[in-house]
Amino acid sequence: MKESSTPNNRRKFLQQLLTGSMATLAMPMLGASGEPRQSLVAGDASDERYWEMVKKQFAVPPKLMMMNAANLCPSPYSINELVTETLQHLGQDVSFQYRHQFADKRGMAIEKMSQFVGVGKEEIGIVRNTTEGNSIIVNGLDLKAGDEIILWDQNHASNNIAWEQRARRYGFTIKKITVPASPQSVEELLTPFTKAITPKTRLISFSHVSNTSGIALPAKEICRYARTKNVLTLVDGAQSLGMIDLNLKDMGCDFYTASTHKWLLGPYENGVVYISREQLDKIWPTVISAGWKDTGKTVDEKLCVLGQRNETTPFALPETIDFQLSVGKKVIEERVRKLTAYLKDQIRTKIPQATFVSPLPAELSAGIVIFNLPGKTPAETYQKLYDVYGIACAATGGIRLSPHIYNTLEDIDRLVTALGSLAA
Repeated sequence: MKESSTPNNRRKFLQQLLTGSMATLAMPMLGASGEPRQSLVAGDASDERYWEMVKKQFAVPPKLMMMNAANLCPSPYSINELVTETLQHLGQDVSFQYRHQFADKRGMAIEKMSQFVGVGKEEIGIVRNTTEGNSIIVNGLDLKAGDEIILWDQNHASNNIAWEQRARRYGFTIKKITVPASPQSVEELLTPFTKAITPKTRLISFSHVSNTSGIALPAKEICRYARTKNVLTLVDGAQSLGMIDLNLKDMGCDFYTASTHKWLLGPYENGVVYISREQLDKIWPTVISAGWKDTGKTVDEKLCVLGQRNETTPFALPETIDFQLSVGKKVIEERVRKLTAYLKDQIRTKIPQATFVSPLPAELSAGIVIFNLPGKTPAETYQKLYDVYGIACAATGGIRLSPHIYNTLEDIDRLVTALGSLAA
């Protein structure tokens, strides 16, 4: 569908949506620079016209296509504008009086995030990214010689190498486990973890979704089994927060970390760390700055007092969560799964020589699709997709594609056509 570019055309298109099966839930919208604000009305997620309107919430120009949500996502116009305006105002007034609002907004962000993931607000802290959240757990948990932790060999470096370095210093043991490269069932992903537990095991630490294979582990099953053995669990949620409809209490993990600038579509350099209230006293702070108090009773008070930081980005986190909720957590997950399923199907149909790294069954994967083209290196394909077709992806574990709600089925068709040309 040709993109409308004027306020009148956009209003006309919105009216067309409203005459269909649209609901009445408003979403903030900004048009191009200088255009008046409008409102997008959420409705029938099966109607591709709705997702074309969602796409217009983002500043990505028509000549470019972002397919790299696993690394970094664009934020909606409204979030970008709020961060920019806040930074500009801060540049005009850096007084304590003006900056008082940042503490209030941080508290609001923590409360909204806690509700978003189904935990208490005292169990959530704001950090800079998943890596910092992982570091808080890696360096804060008491471990000693004779203790054992279990790691998935597909973990991110901040949840793998970081543990190895600490083990070298303190003498505890690391056990890495591997899952089948082409799993056919949830049981095949669960069993390697349950079999690895011994009486010495203190913690299992794993990525919810692998950024190098696209495998989605059965986090709930792993965490619940670990709890029956009195083993703690750390879930790296860099590839699940904002994509999967999460409830951390239901998942049963003790610790969870994630970034907000990936699937959550939030401002850059922000993240969250969740520590269950039962485990908070077991984590020592690794950074202490002015304002820290030994009497801190929340995760943010005890473990996230960094000192002077850029508060203009977490300032936009409440609006980021509002944007997600205006579309709907479940709706977002269903949309991303629809896009990835369609992408897999189109690649299999139109580029049959492609070989998949990511599992094809939906229950074993999430928002990441990784594959290879015979005779083509991932780095070569990754670069040509961008240089020739304006499509941004990654060369991680293969050719890695991770679409989000700013992508349409038409985008997938354009992408697969480009891949077909490169594969020829």
